[in-house]
Amino acid sequence: MLGRMFTQNEHKAIEAELVKASFQNANDLNIAGAAIFSLLIYVVHDEASWQVWLPALLLLYLATSLRAYEIRQYHRMPEYRDPKQWMIYQTIYAGLAGLCWGAASAAMLPDLSLMLQLFVLTVCTVVAATSASEDFLLVMPSRAFIFACIIPPTLWLLTADDNLHWVLAIMLAAFITVSIKHGNKNSRMFIEAQHLRFQNEFLAKELSRKHAMLDRANKSKSRFLAAASHDLRQPVAALMIFLEQLEFEQQLSVNGKGVLGHAQQATSSMCSLLDSLLDISRLDGQAIRKTIKPFPIQKLFDEMEDEFLQLAQHKGIRLKFSPCAAVVESDRVLTGQILRNLISNAIRYTPEGRILVGCRHHRDMLAIEVHDTGIGIAEDQIPKIFDEFYQVDNSERDRQQGLGLGLSIVDRAARLLGHTVTLTSRLGLGSSFALTVPLAKEGVAGEPPPPLQMARTPAMAGRLVAVIENEGSIRAGLRDLLQSWGCRVVLADSLANMTEQLESLGEVVDMIISDFGLRGGTNGVEAIARIRQRWGSGLPAVLFTGDISKETHALAGNAGLSILYKPAKAEALYEAVANAFGGSDGRERVSRIPDSREKIDVQVKCDE
Repeated sequence: MLGRMFTQNEHKAIEAELVKASFQNANDLNIAGAAIFSLLIYVVHDEASWQVWLPALLLLYLATSLRAYEIRQYHRMPEYRDPKQWMIYQTIYAGLAGLCWGAASAAMLPDLSLMLQLFVLTVCTVVAATSASEDFLLVMPSRAFIFACIIPPTLWLLTADDNLHWVLAIMLAAFITVSIKHGNKNSRMFIEAQHLRFQNEFLAKELSRKHAMLDRANKSKSRFLAAASHDLRQPVAALMIFLEQLEFEQQLSVNGKGVLGHAQQATSSMCSLLDSLLDISRLDGQAIRKTIKPFPIQKLFDEMEDEFLQLAQHKGIRLKFSPCAAVVESDRVLTGQILRNLISNAIRYTPEGRILVGCRHHRDMLAIEVHDTGIGIAEDQIPKIFDEFYQVDNSERDRQQGLGLGLSIVDRAARLLGHTVTLTSRLGLGSSFALTVPLAKEGVAGEPPPPLQMARTPAMAGRLVAVIENEGSIRAGLRDLLQSWGCRVVLADSLANMTEQLESLGEVVDMIISDFGLRGGTNGVEAIARIRQRWGSGLPAVLFTGDISKETHALAGNAGLSILYKPAKAEALYEAVANAFGGSDGRERVSRIPDSREKIDVQVKCDE
């Protein structure tokens, strides 16, 4: 049914295009036909009776005027009639004009000399041929004119007794056949071209619609991942805080400490999975802005070696980094994230053996390669390896092996940077991944960012910290943790409650820790700003949230707030609080504000 409807719609559209194309020059041919017939009459009027040609000339002028009016109406209001109706009217007027030509010619030929007879037949043939070649788009009007113009003089020629006129009649009959056939062929070619055009337009629209659907689905998936990650981070943040406190309890038995260790390991795995969801949603949501700068690749290698060497040794794997003095032009944070995921993936899928990380120069490019002697990848699985949630040899979905997002993050980050990632692998022998990045221009030396220069962290004992947090469990955990560091704590779930408590205390607050989404319709950035208005613009503050949206990140950045994403280990929270307490105001605490993505990577990531 749909196919039939599409064919009907397409047929109507092609008819409309035929009429439109035909009417573009139709009036020129219409007026030219009347002018040529007038010149023909002028040449032969001395030998032909006016009673023969005058009625035909007047009728042709009438048909020409009516046809000109119809053409003008079409140009003004093409929707006034259906395309088929426009064709019918054009056919009638073309047939009437052709009849004037044919009837007048047939009536005048007996009175004319042979020379003028040949002249009249030649003019009629040329006009008919012009109609066939120039007006081929609409077949019916062209046919009507040719038949009406040529058949009457042809019939008169057949009535003549001499061979010359018979030959002329046969030639005109052949001309009619050839003209009709040629016109039909040209018309079919135009219709086929229009058919292909509409098919291409339909396919382009369908492709655009499918692309829009995929884009909406992808955005919905990213929003879901971001929302799910935020909602899961709240209880995990509370759990991590409580487990950190429980670790320092003296009454725990040996068995209890073992259970605590397993609980912390499970929580750390959960945090790692949430971090992967965070990375995917940020990359899909275009919340990451790349900063292309030159930097030495060896610095990145040193960081990766510090991070992964102990883990590799624990598995009995030999991890080696080949020294590289190259300076590359890329985003240091994203390049580090790609390399981190590639090395982590190599360690995960290498039961024993070795992993080599090194570089190869290719003209003005540098290939950063990670080779392992792990399980390898079957050839039929290689095209799927960068898909989300796809894992080699993990059909039972062992969560110790992650979510299967590491290489998907690699692919997205590389595409964001415009770099290429290639893979070669043999099942049972290992895999080699290569990230190709541009080398920095000769003479450009990458300078590492200046280190943070913070004043000596003062003791936290006796400091009054205002904590605004929606979740009761996280409030309780933060209270106990901050109190264990010697802080005094005021808890609230909204700005109004916090303001009321601080007013009643009548003391100077030393710091604010606030969630972003708060009760009462006020967000954490606004809450911190209002408390600073009341108790001092230089009041230290940390935004502690599970909201990973780029809008929240932008609001915090504009307000000059550092963000600590949930869940975070006690060390990360301690570092953030100590950082905030490092000076009398935000301008004196830190001589260099860290890159926003450095905060995310340093403070958000949980230890694996």
